[in-house]
Amino acid sequence: MFKRLFASKQRPYFKTPFRQDTLSSDLSGTRFEISLPPQDYAFAEKPCQPKVNLFDKSLYDYETEPDRNGHPPHNRGVMTECVFKRNWFTYGPIWRASHIGSLQCVGVVCDTSQMVAGLNCFNPEQFEKLILHSLYYSKGPGFGNENTSPVNWKIRQIQGADWAYLESWSRKPAWIESTDRYRDANFSVSMYAPLFEDKYLILSFVGIGSLPAEASNRALFSRIESIIPSLKIELSPSALKQKADAEKKFPDAHYSQSREPEPWKYYTSFREGDVLKGEDELVIEGPCSPPPSLL
Repeated sequence: MFKRLFASKQRPYFKTPFRQDTLSSDLSGTRFEISLPPQDYAFAEKPCQPKVNLFDKSLYDYETEPDRNGHPPHNRGVMTECVFKRNWFTYGPIWRASHIGSLQCVGVVCDTSQMVAGLNCFNPEQFEKLILHSLYYSKGPGFGNENTSPVNWKIRQIQGADWAYLESWSRKPAWIESTDRYRDANFSVSMYAPLFEDKYLILSFVGIGSLPAEASNRALFSRIESIIPSLKIELSPSALKQKADAEKKFPDAHYSQSREPEPWKYYTSFREGDVLKGEDELVIEGPCSPPPSLL
């Protein structure tokens, strides 16, 4: 109550929960678990899926067409329905009833079985390539909006499992004259962990903050860091065998302990397309950096 009373833009406030919810999902025998505060958002929460057959191809949206920059399809599959999703508002002065920011936490699974043959999520070096490739299409030129990523890359061991942790920070393209300071308060945290040799989990935190950015970011990261230690993955017997086989086959493979942001070149502008001439409604003008190699 006192924290809410003294909340301000310099001290953004999350509603203080009286409990923590533990969500768990059986992912084809591999168990995922996370503990986090109850949702505080404008819309109802979508329930966590208690059991998911990760080998059901109909669950995924596969990239089978060239990307927006004309590069060949990569055939990665992303679940169309998330495993779970939860949102929270942040609040400022008590006389302002509406929220001033938000934080979302969501988990999705990716299928690599139709991508380049031989890539194994339990091989750290190959998994790192998959992570950067995924990042290119979620935060890089394959997505469109400019981000500095990966930032603060690290490998975090949480309850016996290795997670690749990274941040992506929104930035202003050089060709835009806007001086939108809110970009400094918008970021995402992505965490990646293998589930099977051809399946991996992405846990994402998306922060849309307030100004001053430093105070907002501090509040959002405090909540993120309070959730991360609860992450738990218990591999199924078949996944454990795949992991052991990969460790035997690739004994010297290891993750990078640090990485600098990728020097990706983004598009230089965009314009409305001439649909009468067969152009898309929005034409991106480049050129952009190509996707990272998976070989």
